[in-house]
Amino acid sequence: MLVGGEYPTFVMRPESGERAGFIQLRIPNGASQANVLYISPRCIDAQNDEDASVAGGWGDAVLRTPNCAVWLALLDEAIAGAGQRGIHHVIAEVDERSAELMVLRRSGFAVYTRQDIWSVRAADYRPRGLGKRQLTRRTPADEWDIQLLYANTVPRLVQAVEPMPLNGDGDGWVLREGGELAAFVNIRKGAVATWLRFFIHPEAEAEAEEIIAAALEVTFAREPDLVYCCVRRYESWLPSTLENSGFSLCGSQAVMVRHIVHHVSRSVPEAAVALEGQRISASSPIVRNFRKPDHSKSNGGAGS
Repeated sequence: MLVGGEYPTFVMRPESGERAGFIQLRIPNGASQANVLYISPRCIDAQNDEDASVAGGWGDAVLRTPNCAVWLALLDEAIAGAGQRGIHHVIAEVDERSAELMVLRRSGFAVYTRQDIWSVRAADYRPRGLGKRQLTRRTPADEWDIQLLYANTVPRLVQAVEPMPLNGDGDGWVLREGGELAAFVNIRKGAVATWLRFFIHPEAEAEAEEIIAAALEVTFAREPDLVYCCVRRYESWLPSTLENSGFSLCGSQAVMVRHIVHHVSRSVPEAAVALEGQRISASSPIVRNFRKPDHSKSNGGAGS
């Protein structure tokens, strides 16, 4: 490993004619998952890319390329390094029609969901929200409602590997209506663009245009030129609203996961057996039930 911290980077140095390469991960503080940010060299070079297209698909050819061997070695090294840091699983997002998807599958990754990436520039944005909605910054008082919203809008399979964005992982904004949380928006600003994720309550889907308008008002106030929005396939109602607001589709990806920690089943002794071997002496004397004496009988006997 060359660089640690939040962005660990693993480098392969060429030996005996091997190709060089590197892989970079992102591990947010306190997270149990890591994200693959970048791998070099390309999984397949331009000539092989053209040959595969002519042949009508990637087939097994990509798995026999020298770059594929570099990818597999880098992935194994990164997985081992992540495991040593207590990471449970590694997530990679790749073009769903790319050769990289096949290599990741060979490395042990599996597709958990798919997503579309939409983008809009400030000059192309068409505000659609007619009613004025105001987003407010995420506060500790919102955490419980945000967790409930996440649990009710994200499939359990995805929840298991991708928790709610942590407080501090980008900027969090919320929209409340009548005291109830209607939407949560995660905004991450980069050097050249801004990244959006929407979590909208099912009962507020009809107000999606106004929610998007409110989020972009916050985003464009920071003078970014380009905004990307990630939409998962289970959010099938959102793309049409984005398109009406000036967004255009720029790519589709497979969200792939490789688990590092595996559940192991083992028999557990019966509770009675466990307790039998762990007797604990009483800390206070045992007192039997006390029954108040019936003096009426005694008095009756004395008077007779």
